[in-house]
Amino acid sequence: MDLQLLIVFAILGLTVAFIVTEAFRIDVVAILAMLSLVWAGSITPQQARSGFSSNAVLAIIAVMIMGRGLYKSGITEKIANFILQVAGTGRRQIISTVSVTVGLMSGLMQNLGAAALFLPVMTGISKREKISISSLLMPMGFAALLGGTLTMVGTSSLIVLNDLLTARGVPTFGLFSVFPVGVVLLIVGIGYFSLLGPYVLPSGREENNTVSPGQKLLNVWGLSDTIYTFRVPNDSDLIGRSAEESHMGANYNINLLEVYDDKQSDYDIWREIRFREGQKIVVQGREEDIGAFRNAYGLELTEEEDKSDTGSSGRYLEVVIPARSSLVGKTLRGVPLRETYNAQVVLFFSESEVVEDGWADRVIRAGDTMVLHAKQESLRFFEGSEDFINVTPLQHDPKKPEKAWLSVGSFAGAIVLVLALNLSISIGFLTGALAMVLGGVLTIEEAYRSVEWKVVFLISGLIPIGIAMEESGAAAIIAEALVTLVQGVHPFLILFALGILMTFFSLVMSNVAATVLMVPLVLEMAGTIDLTAQVLVLQVGLCAANSFVLPTHHVNALLMTPGGYRVPDYLRAGSLLSLIFVLVTTTMLYVFYL
Repeated sequence: MDLQLLIVFAILGLTVAFIVTEAFRIDVVAILAMLSLVWAGSITPQQARSGFSSNAVLAIIAVMIMGRGLYKSGITEKIANFILQVAGTGRRQIISTVSVTVGLMSGLMQNLGAAALFLPVMTGISKREKISISSLLMPMGFAALLGGTLTMVGTSSLIVLNDLLTARGVPTFGLFSVFPVGVVLLIVGIGYFSLLGPYVLPSGREENNTVSPGQKLLNVWGLSDTIYTFRVPNDSDLIGRSAEESHMGANYNINLLEVYDDKQSDYDIWREIRFREGQKIVVQGREEDIGAFRNAYGLELTEEEDKSDTGSSGRYLEVVIPARSSLVGKTLRGVPLRETYNAQVVLFFSESEVVEDGWADRVIRAGDTMVLHAKQESLRFFEGSEDFINVTPLQHDPKKPEKAWLSVGSFAGAIVLVLALNLSISIGFLTGALAMVLGGVLTIEEAYRSVEWKVVFLISGLIPIGIAMEESGAAAIIAEALVTLVQGVHPFLILFALGILMTFFSLVMSNVAATVLMVPLVLEMAGTIDLTAQVLVLQVGLCAANSFVLPTHHVNALLMTPGGYRVPDYLRAGSLLSLIFVLVTTTMLYVFYL
């Protein structure tokens, strides 16, 4: 065997081993493989660099930017609300509804675009419904891959398939020639996660990493146990009273932090408001005082898991008083926090102890720490003030609902450019991303920050492996060996073996390259076995999209970091689904297409 073949096989084997065992981070492994192929002379430096300018990489960068723009304009939140209205709040219902939607979209557009659109949607649903994001993203991403098999334009391998057949004078396929197979695959995929999701998905791993800064602050200071959310029932004596008339501060020594309801996001508690039926009120104080207030007005306790984000705009901020602050020597009663900042103190720490009582008349000293509660926009005033040092990071991410139509138009326009004008997905999507930047949906700095560079380097590093397999002839040797082995075997087993081979190729090289490699071989094979050329090439095109076992496909790579996934997660969830995929395509083609 040629030395270059041995080198390519060795590098491929080590790369797969490093990825599966997670010996190094997956993007590091990809770059190491790329450089190793150059050092060994298997590919040229130009071929190694080609991954960074590839259609897939540029498309991923573009969809990340457009996904951020859709989130900034509030579109993803509206989509999430609609999904929750249709599907309810159960995990299985949400996954099934989203999977059907994404799958159908993937049949008419690139699966990467469909996955990118729903990535921020699923993130929002995860936070709102307290469902682990890792149990949502993988089913959605797999549905996008499965949905690509609904039509001949849903996935790249099927698109290039017709071009190859035309060049060889073989009859091509209509737009919906694969629709029956794709429908069964999508239904089976949805059923797979509905039945086996709890066993194959890594539910809950990332939850410790999604705690908001405000919630961390409450946990550190032990304030979570002092904050309660109550609902005002229709028979409560609190209805019609103002906060002052309720005597919650004077008689019960508790703070009113926020008032909101299901229709209006929140009420300005600094103005004279009257409590109404159905409102939710957030209060802070000692347990015995809270209990007395609740009993006095017959309030209903509600469960709020993340108390830092209660309602819509209330946030917490930890500040330290510096020595140069003008507040030093004053009392809290003499500091116009409410009048100037619309903020109030919920914890006061001075001289190494938490001050339980008498806050108002306590003299402020340098080094004192306060935890404040206010709206997000009010807390920003503290950043530029010389009287306070911020300890808690503030999140600057204002939405731009007035840019909603522009963001939707940019995204839809990008898809139209790809489908109608036959532009590459990278050029079409980069055009949409630039339109969002020029339209003011997000700044260029926000666009750069929205790119997950780990994914970019992962895909860029893996692409040269496919090039090396083609250039060295390694892929052709594997394919020709299969053709030799299946001579005289039952046609069903031939289709199944071909599906397994294409699944392997889809993990180590692009599905387009694998299709280009295999189509000429299977057309030659058709003359010697009891299978038609159309059935063989359809198996090639369909199983080139069977990319569930490793995060090497750009859809899986896109979701890996947001979902907190590791390579074993894809192996566990994707291995069985990949086998089912090949069995379904083999059975459908053998029974209905011969």
